[in-house]
Amino acid sequence: MNKKVISIFILTIVALVILYLYSFSSFFGNIASNKANPASLNPAQTQKLTINNTDRVFNTYHNKDLKENYYTIQIPQDWQVQAGKNQGSYAVSFTSGNGVFELMDVPDNSTLELFVLSQDEPKLRTSLAGYNRTDYKKISVNGNEAYELVYTSKINGETFQTDRIYISGQDHAELITLSVKQQDFQNLQSLFISIVNSFQWENK
Repeated sequence: MNKKVISIFILTIVALVILYLYSFSSFFGNIASNKANPASLNPAQTQKLTINNTDRVFNTYHNKDLKENYYTIQIPQDWQVQAGKNQGSYAVSFTSGNGVFELMDVPDNSTLELFVLSQDEPKLRTSLAGYNRTDYKKISVNGNEAYELVYTSKINGETFQTDRIYISGQDHAELITLSVKQQDFQNLQSLFISIVNSFQWENK
């Protein structure tokens, strides 16, 4: 094997090693950036509320994942709560449904409502089977401009109804998504409203 072939072989190995390290450093960097702050997963306190003549206990979570986007949310104590896919998010599950509380970056050249109607809802319409909007309106959540989108969709042949709340913020917006089997939606609506109304930005 002559020197030229050896040099090419060595350079090829070096290039592969650099590519390997770059790929995995990016991968592990993304994981690290999405890691939740342990404080965000520990409920600070509990509170008992009466909803539809039923006493419910809520845990109060203080999300401390992203500076300028700290927030508080109350989640029923009997719901399963874990860190979501991205920083600043929770994934929840409960009887007949599930939900996500997450931060959402709205482009600087858009308003929250424009983003909902021109970007987010069209994605839902094309990605969800049987998507059908049943309600849309502007609301207020603790003094924050917000929009509520309600729709039905099909999951494994069963109809689910979803309440999707977009809440404006200084840096990111908050997106609350609660999905439940359609026949249970009306019974859980008051509970969903209580959860949404418990949301507050902590550094507003």
